[in-house]
Amino acid sequence: MQPLAYVEQGRGTPVVLVHAFPLSSAMWQAEAGWLADRARVITPDLFGFGRSPRLEPPSISGMATGVLELLDRLAPRQPVVLGGLSMGGYVAFEVMRQAPQRVKGLALCSTRAAADTSAQRQGRLELIQRIRREGFDAAAQAKRLLGPTTLASRAAVVERVTQLIRSATPEGISDALLAMANRRDSTGLLGSIACPTLVIAAEEDAVIPMAESVAMAAAIPGAKIERIAASGHLVNLEQPAPFRAALEPFLRLLY
Repeated sequence: MQPLAYVEQGRGTPVVLVHAFPLSSAMWQAEAGWLADRARVITPDLFGFGRSPRLEPPSISGMATGVLELLDRLAPRQPVVLGGLSMGGYVAFEVMRQAPQRVKGLALCSTRAAADTSAQRQGRLELIQRIRREGFDAAAQAKRLLGPTTLASRAAVVERVTQLIRSATPEGISDALLAMANRRDSTGLLGSIACPTLVIAAEEDAVIPMAESVAMAAAIPGAKIERIAASGHLVNLEQPAPFRAALEPFLRLLY
């Protein structure tokens, strides 16, 4: 397996932030900036995104293995704080399945433990075929991911997200869609998560309903949930200040 590309900043406790679909490690630029004063921030590009190679065959479990191999090189004897948003959360669950001892704290943002329903899986497979025929509409994807408040009043955020999506390749996007469609259900894993866990959910998220995030947090022993108002799925980009206010106290306990 070829290694993942990554960006590293700061010193101290490793904090690993795993990006959403169909973005890259660039989505964590602001968080890496304020975290680097007190932690060692590692933001990998998952396979097929940013500067990372594709993975054949694509899978969420393979992405998690890539993250763990990266940590074996960068922080071989240190437990890490692991955060993932959306697809990054799916990868985080796989890391917890493969090597829970490597994680001292877990932040699950705009994500779900359940596998795709039959309809969701079919939708991803149909999108792969449409991308092959017509390409990928970055602007339409941005509108799907962002909340109505952002779409109506935060033009700069809409433009930035659209540009981040446009930096992805059709091949990388298709690989990730197939990986997500075939991912394992992690619902049964929730009760065994023993490290401190924070769930961050957005009130305008059309991808992950708030009720699903609340139920997920309730199933993880001792987990805390933070709700972010006026945000869609990409909560750290849409509401950076409230996102920081939710995440920072949690991380401070783990440094």
